[in-house]
Amino acid sequence: MRLYLGGYLDFYHPQRRNRLDVTLRQHTPLHEVLTELGIPLGDVHLVVINGEVADLRESRVSEHDDVKLFSAVGGG
Repeated sequence: MRLYLGGYLDFYHPQRRNRLDVTLRQHTPLHEVLTELGIPLGDVHLVVINGEVADLRESRVSEHDDVKLFSAVGGG
């Protein structure tokens, strides 16, 4: 699975990268993958899987999926 960490989510990657490849042996719930990677689910505001907006808790991902995660944007 190719994973993109948008916004400040790259903070949770050990080398502060915003892209990483994740090896999956089978379809896996996305929330389980993120928990294993140490990415807090509450910090993920938007999920896009293969170009489609998806639900974080309901989505299952596989080896060939392209997953983009975005944090909420703040400012003002």
